[in-house]
Amino acid sequence: MPRTVSSPGPKSHGFWGRRGFQEAQAIGSVGGAVEALVRAIAPEIAPKRINVVSPGTIDTPMVAAQGDERSSFYSKATAANIIPRAGTADEVAHGIIFMIQNDFVTGTTIDVDGGWLLS
Repeated sequence: MPRTVSSPGPKSHGFWGRRGFQEAQAIGSVGGAVEALVRAIAPEIAPKRINVVSPGTIDTPMVAAQGDERSSFYSKATAANIIPRAGTADEVAHGIIFMIQNDFVTGTTIDVDGGWLLS
């Protein structure tokens, strides 16, 4: 359900902008800019609302690996998470739905990342 900035609502940028990574400065800068933009324009577009959902490692068909290779990839990618597993698209969708349904949330980021940001 991606939307453009001209259409207020939840945005999704992923975890790259939440914590710095060597060799990922460009994508991290974009993610950080999305968050800054949302915080900056939220007061300007009120009473309309705008928020960001930042998913962590999510098990989706974007990873082509299958079987043991897939399990190994996600186990390694999430081993340090507080919740050491990949999330699901449904779990990210629940974060988006929360932001849509809660009229008291604006200009903020919800991390759906299994505690990755804190690990």
